[in-house]
This record gives sequence, structure tokens and C-alpha cells, in this order.
Amino acid sequence: MFTGLIEDIGRIISKRRRDGGYDLTIEAKKDFVSEINCGDSISIDGCCLTCEDKSALSFRVHALDESAEKTIIGNYKFGVAVNLERAMRADSRFGGHFVSGHVDAVGSILSAVKTKGKMKIRVLLPGKWGKYLVENDSVSLNGVSLTIKSVYGNEFSLDIIPETLKRTDLQYLAGGDKANIEINQMAKSVYEFINRR
Repeated sequence: MFTGLIEDIGRIISKRRRDGGYDLTIEAKKDFVSEINCGDSISIDGCCLTCEDKSALSFRVHALDESAEKTIIGNYKFGVAVNLERAMRADSRFGGHFVSGHVDAVGSILSAVKTKGKMKIRVLLPGKWGKYLVENDSVSLNGVSLTIKSVYGNEFSLDIIPETLKRTDLQYLAGGDKANIEINQMAKSVYEFINRR
């Protein structure tokens, strides 16, 4: 379980095929890597993966083809920035919202416009996912906990403040890009509960 509050921006320094998936080696700050151990869950752009190996400034995870197909992992190339967050601790302050690390869909960035340091992003979701969107509810975009500003069917908009831009890879988003989306678990559960009765 994660909070959606990003701890570091890492970089993909290696991606190779292995055992029906991809080995990803990610470079990160020394203090981030020093706090993780093999076997730990790490949110990489909102996708929960397990650390299999580490060095002083990097760590390696393995993503199965199923994970790659359901997320933007398949698009990763050398040097791409990724949001990193370690699993939340039970004894730490909780910010953001509950993020499971199970990506629901890959959204299409319709536009990402910067104005005075902040950014307005419009996202289009595929298929059934728009029915779970609620204005002022939380959503995870590439692992970042954000508040939905407005909803139009399968499209929603977000306002990203300068501090969030500075601390995440959202600063690099542009129209035409893809992003990992995780809908608020509570919104999905309530919707399904009501509609199945």
C-alpha cells in the first residue's frame, strides 16, 4: 500500500527481456536506495513491483508481461524518468490517499499546459473507467495522489501545483503521452456495491 506522495524521481538505466517479462534497473538517489531491501514493494509510476537486487545508486525489479501490457512499462526507454515511492509504514504520517499500486488503466494525456509554474492536465480513460470518476475525489496519475477537478464522461482534468510538479515526473508530461491511472478504491467499491444490489 502506498500514499501517492512521491519520494524520488528515478531514471531507467536498463530494460531487458527475461522470463516472460522485463528486468528494469532504476537509478535513484543514494538515500532512497539505502532505505530499500530486496523483497520490498516499490511503486514505480504507480505500479507496485518488488526489488530483486540493488547497488549503491540503483535497484532492479522484474515486471511480468501482464504488468507491462496493463501499464506504461512497455513504453519505458533508457533515461525515462519514473516516480518512486516505498510502501507506507504503519507508524508514519499518512498523506495523499490509499494507493494500492494496481494500475486500472493507461490514460491518454489530451493536453498538459503549464501556466505560471502550475500545470493543467486533461486525461482520457478507455472503456468502462469513466463511470468511477467523481469530481473532487482522489486519483493516482503515475503514482501521484491528485484531486480530480472536473469530469466529462471518460475524460477528467487536474490542476497540478508547482510543488508537485517539482517533485514528480509529471513535469515532463505532454499531449499524446500515456500515464498509469489508478481509480480511488473506495469509489470503485461503492459504485459496484450499489449497482449489484
